[in-house]
Amino acid sequence: MPDEGRVASCNEVSIIVVTWRSADDVGPLLDSLGPALAGGAELIVVENASGDDTPARVRACAPRARVIENAANRGFAAAANQGFAASRGAYVLFLNPDTVVRDDTIVRAIAHLAGDPSIGVLGCRTVNPDGTPQPTVDRFHTVGGLLYEALTSRRRVDAGPRGLAPNATCDVDWVCGSFLLCRRAALEAVAGFDEAYEMYGEDIDLCHRIRAAGYRVVYFAGATLTHRGNRSGARRWGARRDVEVLKGTLRFFRRRRGVGAERAFRLLAGGAFALKAVLASLTALTRAHDGAARGRLYLRLAWLCATGDPAARREHAPAMSALRVEAPRRS
Repeated sequence: MPDEGRVASCNEVSIIVVTWRSADDVGPLLDSLGPALAGGAELIVVENASGDDTPARVRACAPRARVIENAANRGFAAAANQGFAASRGAYVLFLNPDTVVRDDTIVRAIAHLAGDPSIGVLGCRTVNPDGTPQPTVDRFHTVGGLLYEALTSRRRVDAGPRGLAPNATCDVDWVCGSFLLCRRAALEAVAGFDEAYEMYGEDIDLCHRIRAAGYRVVYFAGATLTHRGNRSGARRWGARRDVEVLKGTLRFFRRRRGVGAERAFRLLAGGAFALKAVLASLTALTRAHDGAARGRLYLRLAWLCATGDPAARREHAPAMSALRVEAPRRS
């Protein structure tokens, strides 16, 4: 284990990639990891039962990679924890399969993280394939901020929190899981990802808990990543992705902000989605448009706000049952 204050090298980092139907995406990423792997980085790919030739592509592109094949899709958080448990690096980098790193991205990011023991998580500058900045950092969720996004279908910022410029390195609330470089000690302090998150929100939750453990979360502008943007999720899930994002948001509110904040958001956002469903349906009646499909999506989101995340009920019921049946022991 390295001294926390010195610059580290690639042989002290474990790179973890979770794949699911990523055969068309993972090749360019693995090719771009060549310099890091040549420098001694460990590569672990957790394959979430894609049912295609993703495992074969991984082995062809990165013969030295350790491939963990799951019999079923366990979701990102659980699969990422599998990779973490199997890794040995002092620094752990989680990468999306639809990303590409530059030759110096990883070594520069590790140097910045290793040089400051107060940093627990580091994200880097992220761009779209055309070179334009991609928002990958933000503030933690608030009821007001998310209500604005529900009403406008727009993020509050275009390049990060408080008008963050792409060239500015600074502390942030959270960084996106497409490039998540973590100090192993920080991950161990919070026991990794919360596996209650199935598809979205686990990166925000992880940063929240690592900050609560006393570490900083940093956006590092000195390294750059290209992210093509949730291609596997978009191909497979379509509109359901919006539903899963909302589920992750409700989960974060319930687990980190409390039941009261979750209920307030559900009430306000549910009304906003219902109104947008009506407006979209009216648009579909007046002219050729995709309003009908959008109206159905908004109705699903409004219904989810009204009924709550099903996972919350599953979590709550056993605990209540245990409270009802537990009785004092007799001496």
